[in-house]
Amino acid sequence: MGQPVQQAPTWQYPPIPIPQPPGGRRRKKKKLTRPILIGIVALAVLILGTGITLIVRSIGGGDAEAKQSPTAPVSETPSETPSSSPTPTAPRGPTVDEVVKGSRLYTIGPVAASKCAEPPFAPVTVPAAQQYYGRLLPCLNRTWWLAMKKANLPFRNPKAVVYVGKLSSPCGMQRSVRAAYCPANETIYLPFTVDNQAYTRNPVYARAIMLNTFAHEYGHHIQKLSGILASSMTRQKSMSPNGQLTESRRRELQATCLGAVYLGANATFIPMSGPLLANWKVLIAHMGDDYARPRVHDHGNRVSNYQWSVTGYNNKKPDSCNTFTAADVRVN
Repeated sequence: MGQPVQQAPTWQYPPIPIPQPPGGRRRKKKKLTRPILIGIVALAVLILGTGITLIVRSIGGGDAEAKQSPTAPVSETPSETPSSSPTPTAPRGPTVDEVVKGSRLYTIGPVAASKCAEPPFAPVTVPAAQQYYGRLLPCLNRTWWLAMKKANLPFRNPKAVVYVGKLSSPCGMQRSVRAAYCPANETIYLPFTVDNQAYTRNPVYARAIMLNTFAHEYGHHIQKLSGILASSMTRQKSMSPNGQLTESRRRELQATCLGAVYLGANATFIPMSGPLLANWKVLIAHMGDDYARPRVHDHGNRVSNYQWSVTGYNNKKPDSCNTFTAADVRVN
């Protein structure tokens, strides 16, 4: 009491145990004085406190050792992680050869008739000619929309434009020489002068020309929608000059055949009979590179044009128009 408080010694090791008194005659206990009793109590408290400290330290030391002791060594060999499933690759699209030779268009069988009659408009004026083709266009749309739907191929209506003189198009300048199909804007260009002059000479023959020409150019539109046109153009780039001409003839003769497929399917309704049918037969027997000026062998000669026209007309099926698997002799 009254003296500065001293800190109890911090023990690093347990104190030496107090030896027990030896056995034998018991001596008379001496009466402990107060100061001695206080000292003994203090010593007991000190020993007890030290023991508790050591226990705590022992427990804590175990934790420390557990924390400091290295954990199980990590294997240097990387653990096998579940391999990520390979990214599925997109299915390979058909090659250009597969498109032109094996199009789904060839699987649909006979095309359906649109049941349209020939439009009653003579090409004596530009508006009249435009009305003729404008009335005929939905008829071909009907037949070919059903065909493309059956083949699970896309379909879009083309446009038909009758023009006079020269007309600029995405495919170049149209010069009133002959009809043309432009795949860039899916438009059929029809020169009024050609139709008008033919009608002046022979009205029935002019009708055969107009029907056949429009159906042919629409055939190019079907080639565009089915991918045949672009695939054929790609094939042509790697060919020799003669091979390029042969590839061009395969495209043109197929368009002729597809046009005849439409005419044959709708022969009853146009109708393709009498003078009109007779004039159409004369037409298909006298068209082709033999009559072209300048003479370029890129559309097929008159024999090939006649044969593919008759084949399409009689069979009424696009697969009969697979010129890309035909022998070269059939596409001269």
